[in-house]
Amino acid sequence: MIQALSRFVLIAAGLLGGWLVTQAVDWQTQFGLSPTYVIFVFIILGGAIGFVVGGIVGRELAATWRLAEQRISELAGVDVALATVGLVVGLLVAFLMGLPLRMLEPAWFALATSILLSIVCAYLGVGIALTRRKEALSMFPGLSGGLVADAGERSVLLDTSTIIDGRFTEFARLGFMPGALRVPRFVLAELQTLADSADDTRRARGRRGLDLLASLPEDSTVQVFEVDYPDLAAVDEKLMRLAVDSGACLATVDFNLTKVARVRGIEVLNLNEAAGALRPNFLPGDVIELRIAKAGKEPGQGVGYLEDGTMVVVQDGRDLIGSEAAIEVTTVLQTSAGRMIFARPASGAGGWAAE
Repeated sequence: MIQALSRFVLIAAGLLGGWLVTQAVDWQTQFGLSPTYVIFVFIILGGAIGFVVGGIVGRELAATWRLAEQRISELAGVDVALATVGLVVGLLVAFLMGLPLRMLEPAWFALATSILLSIVCAYLGVGIALTRRKEALSMFPGLSGGLVADAGERSVLLDTSTIIDGRFTEFARLGFMPGALRVPRFVLAELQTLADSADDTRRARGRRGLDLLASLPEDSTVQVFEVDYPDLAAVDEKLMRLAVDSGACLATVDFNLTKVARVRGIEVLNLNEAAGALRPNFLPGDVIELRIAKAGKEPGQGVGYLEDGTMVVVQDGRDLIGSEAAIEVTTVLQTSAGRMIFARPASGAGGWAAE
């Protein structure tokens, strides 16, 4: 459509330009050419040039238009609203500032100055509105679904994996959450979908999340609120859009969501990373008390577990299975899958039966 319109306009301009060229010169007197022949040739030539140039310009305009549509579709609704307000305010300022300019002479200079002023003010209005979006959201909390109650309050968005995991309640109780906890309604809907799933594992996970939310006291800091992005299908995409809109932190235990959100510049609190950072550090030579739970894979080995679930392989610990023993750390191995500690019974230490 854009390409066809561009061709139509430029063909019309080419035809008009060709006709004007024929009127600018006395072709019969100076060159001995028939006026009819000259008009025909230049009109056809102008139309052909307009057709070719119109196609090129039309394709570029169509590509630019599609890119603009894509950029606008990626903008959050609140950004579009703020940009519109900034545009209107900028044009209003340009109109008021342009009133004295109308008295300038010549008239074309006054018109050009007014147009330039309007473009500059519109650009500044939109730019200021988008760069000061957080201040605007704090003044109008309804624009962000009630996530920003005041300029100093922060919010933490909980995703489905965090709710099912359940550790967020303990993190909040200990004060490790950087703000008030919020659960968007579409996350609750995903939990309901999981709870209704035919798959036993998915159904159990969904019900666990719903039961945990239902068990929270009424004065809990967790708040469920209404917000949605109908143009987005994936819950993770909605969460990231919401985090950008509100400037909130995103809490999750999803590894992939953590990576994607951080690439987009969203602040993410991964509970697995936080829990890992809180684990006690052990160095070779440290002596700890450990219950040897079972035999290891290698002869003579015993295996125990720390309170955080870290597996400890104890060399020559098979005879201590079922008892508490003082062990000495020899090696700490950190991998992408977690942490593993190798140890041996401490010198002169024996085991005693656990009650």
